[in-house]
Amino acid sequence: MTQDARLTLLAALGCVVLAALAATSASGLAIAAPSSATPAPAGKAGAEPDVAFVEDEQAPSSGNPTNPFGSGKQAVRRKDAVPGYIELSNGVKHPGRIYTTRAKRLKIYNLKRKIYEFVPVPACKQIDVIVEWERMDRQWRFKEAGNPEKVYTGRAYPLRMLAWRLTLRNDHQIVGHILGQPLYATHDGKAERFLLHKRDKGPMGAKLEDLIYIRRVVFGPDAYNKALEELKAHDSSTEGQGTK
Repeated sequence: MTQDARLTLLAALGCVVLAALAATSASGLAIAAPSSATPAPAGKAGAEPDVAFVEDEQAPSSGNPTNPFGSGKQAVRRKDAVPGYIELSNGVKHPGRIYTTRAKRLKIYNLKRKIYEFVPVPACKQIDVIVEWERMDRQWRFKEAGNPEKVYTGRAYPLRMLAWRLTLRNDHQIVGHILGQPLYATHDGKAERFLLHKRDKGPMGAKLEDLIYIRRVVFGPDAYNKALEELKAHDSSTEGQGTK
């Protein structure tokens, strides 16, 4: 075979190879195109989760603010309400089913451990106040404008600092500060609101005994029945005095 014939044969073989490669590439594109255009099946990556997680201290959002106790009947049916009574510093006891704001726990700063702890109301056996200090604070004012000297106005107001001791149902105790935690006592369809707090300040001219605060909260059916009997006895004696 001559050299020219060999060159011609090699050129023909090259054309055949190029044609085969072109055909293979074209067929690959034709198959890949439909695959890339096919939409991803629903429920795979990118789909929204079907479980909503709620923080421990938050209720599921309904778009409206949560009413602490709603209507009177709804307040009585609160599953987290515990029977007991709230006793004030003037000796008056308020029996009822006791609870705090819905989906909340008692937030107390543990003075020993130096941390905040969250205690559900049903876990409590008793809450007692600890009066850290109390005094009558004087009212002062600047002597005149631009003068840093202050003078006593002759008026005073009561001021008290409180801590709280939470005794749990297992007799474990936590002592610390509570910053504005409401408690509700529901009795006969009416809910009364009380406040556990750290700093108690009275109006100008009032006395320390005028500044009423929570002395203790006792939980349990026995405590509730005892306070209820005392309340009925007090109401009976008051009615008897009124008829004289």
